[in-house]
Amino acid sequence: MYSTTELRYADVFCGLGAFHTAFDRHNQCHNKMSVRYTCVWACDSDEGVRGLYRTNYGILPDGDIHHINIEAIPDFDILCAGFPCQPFSVAGKRRGFNDEAKGMLFYKILEIVDKKQPSTLLLENVRNLLTIHHGATFQMMRDELIKRGYHVSHKVLDSRHYNSPQSRQRLYIVCDKTRNFIFREVNRPMVPVKNIIQEGVATCVKYQALYHLQPCQGGGMMKYKLIHKRSGKGGRQGERVYDISKCGPTICASSGGLGAKTGLYEMDDGRIRTLTVKEAMRMFGFDDTYKRDGVSDSRMLFYIGNSIVVSVLEEIIKDLTG
Repeated sequence: MYSTTELRYADVFCGLGAFHTAFDRHNQCHNKMSVRYTCVWACDSDEGVRGLYRTNYGILPDGDIHHINIEAIPDFDILCAGFPCQPFSVAGKRRGFNDEAKGMLFYKILEIVDKKQPSTLLLENVRNLLTIHHGATFQMMRDELIKRGYHVSHKVLDSRHYNSPQSRQRLYIVCDKTRNFIFREVNRPMVPVKNIIQEGVATCVKYQALYHLQPCQGGGMMKYKLIHKRSGKGGRQGERVYDISKCGPTICASSGGLGAKTGLYEMDDGRIRTLTVKEAMRMFGFDDTYKRDGVSDSRMLFYIGNSIVVSVLEEIIKDLTG
């Protein structure tokens, strides 16, 4: 006989629900284990995301964290938050906590922590958080968490080592009231982009009028650069063509160009195209059963670019309870 303990979690800045998917998979794959995870509360400021979350997980998240009544949040054991990364990202302005609109959201997390006193925090952000302002921003965050009685462990993890066909390096922070979390070494074989390509997608990017292809040397993930015929310039993020037999680059929420958000890929038949929404979701470890609720391709790709890779979270969760 197995005795199951329920651990309740709050999904802050929930997005598409990467944390929720990872916890659900743990419950499904380890139904005879001693721990079962239950989501009791979620929030996100984006109305479209809240609708998707309700459709896929049966919970309607609260809205903007600035207007939430913390006292009304159900008690929980684990706080999960992939808090907005733009203030710390290389792709953003890197203003850190000087960005009053988004950089200060970490303090909203602390307000919830102070009121609800969870035993564990599972946080995610861009790796640049470690170096912005010469490390002072991260050190301040760490000090605030230690002050509240947490053992703070962190590590930059690359999703390509976790069965994901994209190289997405992100900082994961696990805080626990009783122990230091140990990030187990995971280094699985590379999964090629080819593994998540849909059959029968006939689209292609018509670049020939403005660009020519410049082959890349070195055998890396990038096969070509698109070089503008008039200016001779090119090769920016949206002007790179990647090899589907290799691991792909990270999907970005805000990149532009012909390869906006997903990057460009050369298919086996020579066509060059961006990834579909379904392919991008697969890159992050979501199932094909995820319901889009009528959300447009461009909006879905924006949400995906802001998501967390589910397969990385799954590995962390395996070791969460010691």
